[in-house]
Amino acid sequence: MKKILVIINKNWETEPVLNALTNSKLRPAALPFPEVINTPCDGDNRMSQPRAVFSLPREGEEPLQVVVRCIEDLMATGVNTSSSLEKYKVLPQAIAADAADLIISVSTANYPDPAVTHNGTVVLGGNFFIHDGNPDSHADPEHNLIDDRVGTFIASNVAPAVFSLAETVNARLHCYPGGACKLVPPPNFPAPQLVCEGASTFTAVGSVNVTDYGSYDTIDAQALKEFAAAAPEGYTANSIETTHGVVKISTSGEPILFLSPITDRLNHFNEDVTDTQNYVSAFNGGLALGELLCALAEYGGERQI
Repeated sequence: MKKILVIINKNWETEPVLNALTNSKLRPAALPFPEVINTPCDGDNRMSQPRAVFSLPREGEEPLQVVVRCIEDLMATGVNTSSSLEKYKVLPQAIAADAADLIISVSTANYPDPAVTHNGTVVLGGNFFIHDGNPDSHADPEHNLIDDRVGTFIASNVAPAVFSLAETVNARLHCYPGGACKLVPPPNFPAPQLVCEGASTFTAVGSVNVTDYGSYDTIDAQALKEFAAAAPEGYTANSIETTHGVVKISTSGEPILFLSPITDRLNHFNEDVTDTQNYVSAFNGGLALGELLCALAEYGGERQI
């Protein structure tokens, strides 16, 4: 493995992730300051350049290059930044041009556990399920992403051993009972134990063709019901949002992980989500991502991803 491409959804997610990845006090000692850095941005920027490029040294091997991109940077000006179709228009070309050995999709999400809050935690997985949140609105250009893989379970193409790196992330962030965990509790309904959760059975459930935040709770319930009918036994829904699945179907078979900083509880979007909640959760995602990148650099360039 020589190159990792990190794809972050929107500018307001990208900025706190990069804040964590570049903070001299909080980023891993093994993660150098980026060689290329294009931040901060105010969300109105449109650029083809990456937001950051890191070069992680490795003993006896070439450095591991990490390229960080923001999907919103690539989208046309004036288009709804939640448009699944617009994301799908720009992502395949960008992904192909970077020619990475591993892709990590980063997007804030809710956690589909009706009983316990996971707000502030970070979820790592490799399976995907895409739900069409507006199947009767395809005449609207913003709701017109149609793909044969919608409604099907898409199994992970990453080696199961990679998901054990979540434990490495937790150890380095001191996220264990009694530890001085570096993850920051978000203001609204934080999880009792902040951790990075990861497993080969974890699935990102994504609803496409959804641009109205007010419809999230209703559409999330529909997506979970559809996932339950399609998923193999033993696989779980651990993240619900709108972008991971679009990134997945924009690839050409490259290994891909999803990393979801959790902002809200199932059916509590309006109650949990604020700008501050989003920032803190995305920042936690950046802290976990930094440790994950270092763990992947140590994982070895010749080992199966």
